[in-house]
Amino acid sequence: MASVESVEPKIVDDKNDDDGGSKLRICVIGAGAAGLCALRHLVKDPDNFEFEAFEQFDHLGGTWVYTEHTGLDEKTLLPIHSSMYRDLRTNLPSEIMNFPDWRKMGGTNASCIGHEEVLSYLDNYARHFGLLQYITFNANIENVRPIDHPTIPGREIWKVKIKNMHTFDVEERDFDAVMCCNGHYSVPNKPAIPGIETFLGQVLHSHDYRKPEPFAGKTVVILGAAASGADIGLDICSHADQIYLSHDTSRIVSKLPANIIEKLGVSGIEGRRINFKDGSSVTADVFIYCTGYEYSFPFLHESCGISVDDSYVYPLYRHLINAEHPTMCFVGIPALVATFAMFDIQVRYFLAILKGVTTLPSRETMLEDSVCKTPLKRHAHRLIEGQWEYNDLLAKDGGFDPLPPMYKAGYTAWLSQRKQNLVDYKDAKFVVADDGKSVQIVLNGKNLIEYNNNRDHQ
Repeated sequence: MASVESVEPKIVDDKNDDDGGSKLRICVIGAGAAGLCALRHLVKDPDNFEFEAFEQFDHLGGTWVYTEHTGLDEKTLLPIHSSMYRDLRTNLPSEIMNFPDWRKMGGTNASCIGHEEVLSYLDNYARHFGLLQYITFNANIENVRPIDHPTIPGREIWKVKIKNMHTFDVEERDFDAVMCCNGHYSVPNKPAIPGIETFLGQVLHSHDYRKPEPFAGKTVVILGAAASGADIGLDICSHADQIYLSHDTSRIVSKLPANIIEKLGVSGIEGRRINFKDGSSVTADVFIYCTGYEYSFPFLHESCGISVDDSYVYPLYRHLINAEHPTMCFVGIPALVATFAMFDIQVRYFLAILKGVTTLPSRETMLEDSVCKTPLKRHAHRLIEGQWEYNDLLAKDGGFDPLPPMYKAGYTAWLSQRKQNLVDYKDAKFVVADDGKSVQIVLNGKNLIEYNNNRDHQ
């Protein structure tokens, strides 16, 4: 197989007689936000790239496509991909959910918008940049594996097996690079809980939560108090009788509704009785896992060299590039970030490598960078405040402009507001100053936060 050092920018200039020219053939897996972003930047460079995206369902948008159904998709018999629930609103202001070159979300009274508006934004993004013609829908990627290039020593190509979900015919095609954009919010993570099999009530994961009415009058235990746990707790609190928000992280600072009570993590379950780590227990009707999702790449052949262990994907250089086969990338691995903006940076950086604007270090250097640097493996890809240095590094090395300052200013200000005001923060208005750097957060006519990259005023 090709070494890391062989993946030089010059590959785009090689005259490859067996494919009729010098263009690199790019396979994009998935047509959600990350896949659409990949296509948008590939479209800008038709002289260097030929490309196609493969989407297993009949629509673009990935996890932003709401469906009342859970379990298996009745058409494809594949697991339902979306984790959207009916009344979901984004937990970031739409203004900083925009792709940097298509800032069309926002401008309404409340900056946190519904999933329908995000899906509409993605659809308009795809239509504006002419992306639909490059997407093959109802096409499930079954297998991806690297092989030596048949005519160019030191090069690899990718054998990609694709199933037509209408006819179930399977074809295998060759590509020079693969961009995995399959999303990471569809395979539930369910940690082991002693006695969960004895629970006599309803058990579900946030992936299958859709609306609050079925929980009317019930006692609900939610395991996890991050984005989905807190959000679903607030969504059902006007219907449920009592909600216990169970988690081992820092106690919530914000005031909560009277029927939401924080508890430590669950130590075990006996029938309808749920025991907590503080020694207390409750009798519950419903248990909801809000424990996040697993990174899953079922289409990767073992020869791709990618492993996933407790949400740690290895070996990824800069949380993005397969260090063993660097013409493969994984867009969207980092967590707790401004996702669409980061997708844009990651895609542009990877394409800069393929085009030769920048080069990769040695295999050894990339493997060293790929090593988990956090005490817990499941935190390996959590960037939070580190996302800005990460984005700027990729932009600098990729030879393009960094994100506008308002992304960092807005994210930081909004995070602070969410922490202090968990119940009402989504009703606030996010305002970007004329200088494009400072932001304000306004709720009920009151300026709650004014923030720029140098200081924070509350």
